[in-house]
Amino acid sequence: MRLTRRNALIGLGTAAAGAGVIGGTGAFTSVEADREISVSSAGDSSANVQINVVPVQGLADSTGDSDSVIGLDFNSLNQDAKTTFNNVLEITPQGGNGPYDVTINSAPTNVSFEVGDGGNSLPVNDGATVAFDVIIDLRDGASASEIGTEEEITVSVTQN
Repeated sequence: MRLTRRNALIGLGTAAAGAGVIGGTGAFTSVEADREISVSSAGDSSANVQINVVPVQGLADSTGDSDSVIGLDFNSLNQDAKTTFNNVLEITPQGGNGPYDVTINSAPTNVSFEVGDGGNSLPVNDGATVAFDVIIDLRDGASASEIGTEEEITVSVTQN
C-alpha cells in the first residue's frame, strides 16, 4: 500500500476511533457518594397537611393542643348501635401542587372514617378542607373496650 494523503488520513482516523473505543467515553456505570439530608417537622397549623379535630358532643381532641398528636376520646357511646359523628376530622392539604387525593387508609377496630358519598377518599384542591365523619360500630356484640387507647390511623395525601 502506497502512502498517500488519503491513506494517511484514513489510518489516523482509524487510530483515533480505536483509541476512543479503548479509552471509553468518560461515562460511568455506578457511583458511590455520601450525601446529607435534613428533615424537619412542623405543627399542623403550618404543615403541608393540616389535621384538625372539630369537637362535637361525645367526641373531642384529647390532646388539647392542635399542634400535637391528634387524639380522639369516645364518650358515652350507645351499645349495640352504629354512631356517626359528622364532619369531625378535617384535613387540609397546603402543598401548592394539587389537586390531591386525601385518604384514610386504616383505622382502629370498630372505627371507620368516611367522606362524601361514604368512601374513605376524596380529591381536593390546595387549601380546601376535607371533613371526614367518624363512625363507631358497636353492633353484633362489639364493645367500646375493643377500641384501643393507643390506636393509629393512616392519612395519605397524594398528588393527582
